[in-house]
Formats: sequence, structure tokens, C-alpha cells
Amino acid sequence: MSFKKDLISGLSKKKKMIPSKYHYDYQGSKYFEKITQQKEYYPTRKEKEILKKISKKLPEMIKGNLSFCEIGSGSTDKIKILMNKNVKFYFPIDISGKFIRNASKKLKLKYPKLKIKPVVADYNKPFKIKNFRNTTKVFFFLGSSIGNFHPGHDVKFLKNLSKCIDRNSFIFIGVDLIKKSSLINKAYNDKAGYTAKFSLNLINIINKNFNCGLNINNFSYIGIYNKKMRSLQGFLVSKSKQKFKIGSKNFKLKKNEKIQVEVSNKFSPKSFTSLANKANLKTHSFWTDKSNYFGVFLLKR
Repeated sequence: MSFKKDLISGLSKKKKMIPSKYHYDYQGSKYFEKITQQKEYYPTRKEKEILKKISKKLPEMIKGNLSFCEIGSGSTDKIKILMNKNVKFYFPIDISGKFIRNASKKLKLKYPKLKIKPVVADYNKPFKIKNFRNTTKVFFFLGSSIGNFHPGHDVKFLKNLSKCIDRNSFIFIGVDLIKKSSLINKAYNDKAGYTAKFSLNLINIINKNFNCGLNINNFSYIGIYNKKMRSLQGFLVSKSKQKFKIGSKNFKLKKNEKIQVEVSNKFSPKSFTSLANKANLKTHSFWTDKSNYFGVFLLKR
């Protein structure tokens, strides 16, 4: 079981960590949806501003019958902005099966003629989508999710994605741009506390899977922007000494010891272009919002 293996590996490190992909059970996905609605959380709002600009040009930019493939689709809220009559198939790809199926049902009510085929998959691993039926493939990886990878894993992901496309395909990627530290820190420490609930829910997920008796009240959450690394890092902090077990492996936590559960890297247009080039992808177009907080890149092979 990869969750068990990744947990034991991450918690055995000197600087403990848990991959952020494990946040997304049904409740975690609901919490994340709430995060995107908070005033402090600019990425969703700014990205939607950009997508509205792109949607006006999209029918002329990419002609013919299309298949939209959205990686980490979540609530499918953003893809609605980009839908047009040329889109015949929609493949939402997400790790949270129940959440993605519910979102697909809601989308079908709005677009009854659209053929929606949910794909439950961990996009951190290589995946394939079949049956495009003579349509142009258009991939979307939105919400600055490209920043959630640890160093080296982002290039690996883009290389895997590159294998899914041909020279006629397109990839849209949402990227959070470098800006004032105060804006980033506020976005990941919202006053309503949904980011904290989202991260603390990991304790519930671990307990549910491994019955290890951790108490969610013995942890707090903090998000800190590391300016040097250009990365927001989220941590669960142990409020006291704790012992727990996963399988046959024993673990100890010291008081105030941190477990990294979130990484959100920020880019300049130049640094992201460089990253894409390492995966043999080239920037075709680039858009930003009025504040230059966020960017959307259109990549091709």
C-alpha cells in the first residue's frame, strides 16, 4: 500500500514529512473547496480572471472537436469557464473518487450533451487516458498544483504528462507567481481556519487507515513562506510528546516538532519556462492577471 509506505518513509526522516496528495479524502476535498472561497486566498480568484480572458480566444485558438482532460479537477469549477461547443469529451482526473464522481454529476446537469468520463488516479504516477476518438487533446493542470511537488518531482510529472500528448495537443498550466511574502502567508493562514482544518484532517485520515490513536487536538497548523526557497511550507506541529504506531513501525514526536504536510512553490515566468523546457515542453502563450499575482502557461511539445 503506497500510503503506508510513503507515511513510514516520510515520518522516518529527520525532518518529518507527509506527501500533500494524501489530504484529499472526501472531507479534505470539501475543506479545500472552502479554502478557495476565502478572501485571503488569491490564487483561485486571479486564475479565474485569466481563464475568462482565455475562454474568449479558445474557440479560435484551438479548432475542431476537443477532449478536455483536467488533472486534479476537484469541483470542476474552473473548467466551466472554458467550456465551448467544440468540447465533446471531458476527462476529470482526481485522487478523490467520491468527490470527483459527485462533481461530474453536477457538471452533467449543466452540459447534458458532454460525454464526461471521470478517471480516479494518482497523477503523481504515470497514467494513460484512452478513447479520445479523433479529438484534439487539451490538458489542464490548474490551481498552481505544479507548485505542490518537491524538487525534481515537478520535472518528472511534466515528463509523464508529455508522454500523454502528441504534437497536436495542448497543455494549460496554472502557476502562482512570486510576490510579497505577506500576501502569500495570509493566503495560507486564512482567518476562518480552513487551511488549518484541511491540514489537520490528515490526522483523521491516518487514524482511519491505521487506527494509530493520534489525537487531532494534540496538533496545530502553521504555514510559513520561505523567501529564499520561494516556497510556502505548511506544517503540523506537535503540541506535546507523542508516541504512535503505523503497522509494526513505532514513531515518536517531540513537543513542538514539525511535520511538513504542504509545499507550494512560487515561480517567475522565466523559472517556470526553464522547468517546462527540462521536460521538453515549450511555452506557446502566457497570460497573467492585472496584479501579476498568477499566470497561466500554454505549453506544447
